[in-house]
Amino acid sequence: MAKNQKTRPTKEQRKARRREEFSAVRRQAKEHPKLTATYFVLRLLVLAVMVLEALKGNYYNVFLCGLTLVLFLIPTFVEHRLHIDVPNTLEVIILLFIFSAEILGEIQEYYLIFPFWDTMLHTMNGFLMAAIGVAMVDILNRSDKFKVRLSPAFVALVAFCFSMTTAVVWEFFEYAMDCFFGMDMQKDTWVQAFSTVSLNPDGKNTAVQVVVDSVAVNGQNWPAYLDIGLHDTMKDLLVNFVGAVVFSTLGMVYLKSRGKGGRFLSRFIPRLKTAELPPAPDASLLKPRPLTAGEAPQAVEDCVFCAIAQGKSPCYKIYEDDATLAFLDIAGDAEGHTLVIPKAHAESLLDCPVEAAAQVLDTAQRVAEHYVNNCGYDGVNILGANGKAAQQSVPHFHLHLIPRRSGDGLNAWPKLGKNWEDLEEVRRRLALPVPADETGENP
Repeated sequence: MAKNQKTRPTKEQRKARRREEFSAVRRQAKEHPKLTATYFVLRLLVLAVMVLEALKGNYYNVFLCGLTLVLFLIPTFVEHRLHIDVPNTLEVIILLFIFSAEILGEIQEYYLIFPFWDTMLHTMNGFLMAAIGVAMVDILNRSDKFKVRLSPAFVALVAFCFSMTTAVVWEFFEYAMDCFFGMDMQKDTWVQAFSTVSLNPDGKNTAVQVVVDSVAVNGQNWPAYLDIGLHDTMKDLLVNFVGAVVFSTLGMVYLKSRGKGGRFLSRFIPRLKTAELPPAPDASLLKPRPLTAGEAPQAVEDCVFCAIAQGKSPCYKIYEDDATLAFLDIAGDAEGHTLVIPKAHAESLLDCPVEAAAQVLDTAQRVAEHYVNNCGYDGVNILGANGKAAQQSVPHFHLHLIPRRSGDGLNAWPKLGKNWEDLEEVRRRLALPVPADETGENP
């Protein structure tokens, strides 16, 4: 048998997997009682409607009820199979959306009873699809396999396009069902007046206004002209556009304010469950980027951080790529105290190449975002010391990351007292000379 060929799980393994999934469901029920209650009530209502429709002989409605129960499983499948955390608020909205569309809209005929029902659902669809679009791009944006990093504005644009594309595809589906199966998913609209160039008496390409007084079809008088779906389709796309614009804008705000003011918006955006992903071979919290082939980074023989970077000394590794390394500080003074270093030796920021310093800062930002977004912290202190006078203890450039929780009692910001020197005098003494290419003169 080839080494790469996958073996089928045994009967015992399948049983163990089912037990784990059942335990996970029970654990989720205890942790999220409101969400569990919502699931229970909606499923019970769907089953009741299914029984009533079966007794009436409406088997198409019975099929819709079965389809609704299957659609209810989508959030659970996404969470347990794809390891994506669907926030409870978003999950409840999805469940209510499915129930409102299939059970209330189709079976209970709310689409006919309440004229605004279809409009409300299409607006909500634009909102939900934009949320999913933001989540998908954001997950790829933060993946090490995805080499391109998109700005929050571009993520919002992609989410908007995803939402509108979904709406257009759905309208294609409605049109196909109307054409080939004789349904009326694209609802008709009575039109009292319309503009057309076809009825221009001079045959010119100028629209004329036609007021409809009466229409006779097959000997039956109609009160107005019956539009077969155009107005309904455009209205659906328009309200979907509104929902997509609103949430794409909110998603951009969320990405810009992640870890600050985005807690409310985080209730609507799915996130990757990094804690449930299969562990990386080195058991680091973040999956490392593959190391590039080439020469080993410059190292100093008696530098403790160089030894760690080369793998000669052990560390509690958090993250690694081809240029940087992040690991826990063994001082144990604060939970999650992390050091970020360049693999190539540089004594401090003062002699660190610009590219290497930028790579260290990029890794520091990546790890800090991970701590705040996925590990339950509320903020991160990023500190550094450069030179013995600045209390640098290890002569290898590094940044300290101290993850923080509200009210944790830590004080990572030193109290320096008050310096009474004149600030303008200090500015004149410390200001950098302006480069010649910015003034046209030598500094």
